[in-house]
Amino acid sequence: MKNFIAMMAMAMALPCAGLAAEEPEAVYAKLHRATLAGNVNEVLGYASAARRAEMAPLPGKEDMVRMMAAVMPKSYSITQKAVTPDGRTALLQARGVHDTLGPARATVQLFKEQGEWKVDEWSWSNLAPESEPAMVRVQAKQAEPMSKPAADEAKNAPAGPPPIEAIPLVPVEAPTLKKTADEQRPCVIKPVMSDDDLKRCGATPPKY
Repeated sequence: MKNFIAMMAMAMALPCAGLAAEEPEAVYAKLHRATLAGNVNEVLGYASAARRAEMAPLPGKEDMVRMMAAVMPKSYSITQKAVTPDGRTALLQARGVHDTLGPARATVQLFKEQGEWKVDEWSWSNLAPESEPAMVRVQAKQAEPMSKPAADEAKNAPAGPPPIEAIPLVPVEAPTLKKTADEQRPCVIKPVMSDDDLKRCGATPPKY
């Protein structure tokens, strides 16, 4: 009888021991699923005493859990785990891909309370890509001007024909300007001068 009672006691202690032995990442996995499901009471059950005291009295804690779920990826992986030497604090680094927000990351801090890990802080944020494409400014090609400056036109214009030389004037012998042979003879003053002599000397012959 005593052996039977001892065996029953050991069987009842096994689940408790298993629960106490859960790793920090396993505890957070339960809180993660509870948050996505919107189960506020279960979320509080996996949270630390400080977080429960902070969230429990809030009238809008349901909305808070929904807001946290909106930025949490449905699947993730633990990329880093660190536990302090005293075994009382654990820090997890997680990465995931959100359905609409893209890559995301989280930092999770857990405290051990009464032999069980409890999540104290957890938050997800968008993860910027490691290398973003450099932005290249493309400048539109300016349209060619409709007309070039006058200086460019004069410089680039083809050489024209040589300037036309001045045509020498050709004297026209008009009949009214031609002098007779008598008019070309020199003026000579005489005692008796004829009409032609007077004309040669620039005088006008008298009229009788």
